[in-house]
Amino acid sequence: MAQADYQYRKDRTAPPRENTVARSGWMREWWFRMLVVLFFAELIVPFLLWRAGLPRSMDFFKEIVAGVIVLLTFSFILLRDRIPLALLFILGVSLIWSLVPLLDGQTAGATLWGWWRFFKYPLLLIFAYLIPRWPKDFPRWFLRFLIVLMLFEIGVQLVQLAMGEPPGDSLAGTFGWKGVASYSMFVFFAVCIGFGHWVATGEWKTMLLILVLGLVGSMLNVTKFYLMAVAVIGAAALALHMLRGGQVRQLFVYVILFTLSFAAFVPVYNSFIANTRGLKPLQEYLDPEVVEDYLFNDGKGDVDGQYNFGRGLAITYAWQQIQRDNTTLLFGFGMGSRTYSVALGITGASLAEDLYGSVSETGLGQWLQEFGVLGVVLFGLLNLWIMWRLFRHARTVSDPNLAAMEYGLILFTFLWPLWLWYHRPWIAGVMMVLYWISLGYVFRRIYHRPRRPAATRALDEPTPRAADARPPR
Repeated sequence: MAQADYQYRKDRTAPPRENTVARSGWMREWWFRMLVVLFFAELIVPFLLWRAGLPRSMDFFKEIVAGVIVLLTFSFILLRDRIPLALLFILGVSLIWSLVPLLDGQTAGATLWGWWRFFKYPLLLIFAYLIPRWPKDFPRWFLRFLIVLMLFEIGVQLVQLAMGEPPGDSLAGTFGWKGVASYSMFVFFAVCIGFGHWVATGEWKTMLLILVLGLVGSMLNVTKFYLMAVAVIGAAALALHMLRGGQVRQLFVYVILFTLSFAAFVPVYNSFIANTRGLKPLQEYLDPEVVEDYLFNDGKGDVDGQYNFGRGLAITYAWQQIQRDNTTLLFGFGMGSRTYSVALGITGASLAEDLYGSVSETGLGQWLQEFGVLGVVLFGLLNLWIMWRLFRHARTVSDPNLAAMEYGLILFTFLWPLWLWYHRPWIAGVMMVLYWISLGYVFRRIYHRPRRPAATRALDEPTPRAADARPPR
């Protein structure tokens, strides 16, 4: 089917009436209120605990709300007597990677906690997929919400700065104490949606606004990785633009604009951030020795007995650990083996037996040890399938806002290896809620087929033959 051109096409096909709800009523829907409570718990509660001087281990409210949503999801499935394929996939992964640590002597509590930490947010996809009525303009509302939330977070950051909080890891808006990584993951998700909007519509002002907002917030919390992440997202967006059939002349103009933007950012960062805080200028991070020292740092952390490995060393160390035997190489140490909970007093078996008690900001090293090579490859194949389904649907859908959301999700899904290398994404709750809910909504639009009215079905039924219509003698 021919690809839709959203720049010049003015007709808009509304979603099926059976699958939408009026704008004035959807905010009163119970499912929307449940998601609002969960999102509030992820966004505001860490900040309130920090300002109140309470430990982060008390942040259990979000677990309760997420647990209620998961129970409702399973209730929907039982009532409708229809199991989504995504749930069957989750059950299969749960069975295989839970047996491995249990047979190795790990406690059931650690395994269950590891399962919950891993599947809590992906189960939101099924919840969103089962919602029967979504607002018809949800994709457009979603993009505006991201922009408003970025403005709000920058406002909170400026208030923090005025009250004496220095630029750094804790100048992260409502993401709380040392919430810079979670804040950055939310910004990267918004940037992907912004680039997706540009790919779908060719309109660059919205994308530029999101990039500027992300730049301001990242400068306040000193996120040097923002430059690298935006460069990678931009390159992926340009490739997606060409796959979609974009013009080379348009591509050349945007490359020049991106290059000038990055060239302007370096002196601004060095003048207002690096020089005032005694940090290294950005150009020094291009030195191979500095990069190697950063990636392979093995310095001891704040917690006794633990070492905060650099991202490169953590992945190398994880690869060495799973070389114990072929089973561990393929399946890892199992679900929950590298997770812990201070509030519950739970520690995974592999983490408890670790000589260094090592931790790292990178999630890829933890995934290698928990799921092995087979688990990482399976996750990669799942992402390829997701991107393929989104790309096929985005090329044929008539709603440009929906296509923009799908292209943005393609970009973010494609870069999961980068996000896993940079951070542990499953603790970035705001980003995870937004990603999995939007993904569930899109798959609802892809696979849901509205029921036809009875009159329409009657018209489609074949007319009986005259011989069949005769009354019996």
